[in-house]
Amino acid sequence: MKIAAVDAFTLRTPAPDGQPYWGLRAWGPADAPAAQYPPRWRMRAAYTAAITTVVVRITTDTGLVGYGEAKAPVAPEATRAVVRDLLAPLIMGADPLDVDVLWERMYGSMRLRAHTSGFLLEAISGVDLALWDVRGKALGVPVCKLLGGTYRDRVRVYASGLPGLVDPRDAAARTRLEHEARALVARGFRALKLAGGFGVDADVESVRTVRAAVGEGIEIFCDAGGNYDVAHAHRLGRALEALGVGWLEAPLPAEHVDGYAQLARALALPIANDVVSTRYQVCAFLVRSALDVVQPDVCRAGGLSECRRIAQLADVFGAGIAPHVSIGSPIQFAASAHLAAATPNFLVMEFWTGAAAFARLAPGAPLQITDGVLPVPMGPGLGLTIDDAALRHYAASDATSNPQ
Repeated sequence: MKIAAVDAFTLRTPAPDGQPYWGLRAWGPADAPAAQYPPRWRMRAAYTAAITTVVVRITTDTGLVGYGEAKAPVAPEATRAVVRDLLAPLIMGADPLDVDVLWERMYGSMRLRAHTSGFLLEAISGVDLALWDVRGKALGVPVCKLLGGTYRDRVRVYASGLPGLVDPRDAAARTRLEHEARALVARGFRALKLAGGFGVDADVESVRTVRAAVGEGIEIFCDAGGNYDVAHAHRLGRALEALGVGWLEAPLPAEHVDGYAQLARALALPIANDVVSTRYQVCAFLVRSALDVVQPDVCRAGGLSECRRIAQLADVFGAGIAPHVSIGSPIQFAASAHLAAATPNFLVMEFWTGAAAFARLAPGAPLQITDGVLPVPMGPGLGLTIDDAALRHYAASDATSNPQ
């Protein structure tokens, strides 16, 4: 069996619920004053106004087809071009079952140029997921079986997409936050995550507001979006410890590895980080005891191949795995569930709570939350049936197939 075609599709859709993506609302470009400290303007992430992603389709000479997804919250055409112009020629004609071999070939292609994250790794992620999908379909088993076995067939999830308070004195915003938190609990979620990083007082008030709204039986996590220095993060962490928060996520910029180590040593509160990619980056944190919870993203960190390695590495150091999952297509959710199912040190998985984007891509996908858990799609491969007509509907331009 050989790879006969590699196609990449840029998918674009308006926000399904009419609201901008919560990452854009919480951490998008803002008029933060230049004199502010810590300097939040350094963490202003770029996003497109629409919801965008890149879907990769691999077709074999036997007719098997596998699908993957590359995270592309901005400039998806760049990710698609990396798949088409760089990665596709590297794997055309190869055996799709050689997943690890092909991963190393793709990653090594830009190693001399220090491209170890961003567009390259996101593009590799999409190709890698499609290869795993082909592999599972070729062998007639779910991907989680190929990742080492199924520790669980239902995955605990937490609701993500709850922007915290920017101003702790804003009564209208507090009412909105209470309403949104109660609505998520009413939908069956037993854990919630707040987008913070708006100042220690604002973040603490956000947690207090949500706790008062949902009661004691619901777990709360806080994502600071990398907006603090060590001193402010330490003060916030102490306050969140007293409030029983489950973890403090990305309290510092990801470059400050020693700062993470200092913070992790000082706090009993678990420290998490989703702004890390390859096993090499994660290892730099783990050897310094700088992380308690690692949050790899299958569409950003190099696909299932690299996320499996990250999970195994974290297990050696006694750290847990909580897959990062932001808004995207059903492929992302299914692949993340397979990673969670096959990971012994899995804790909980993120789940975007807004209206489903690109839902028509996989009609009938078993991705519904019940009592805070997500069933793992147990069909061959990733367990999804992709509708190519819907794929073409969402595509912002024609498929770009490697001509070889």
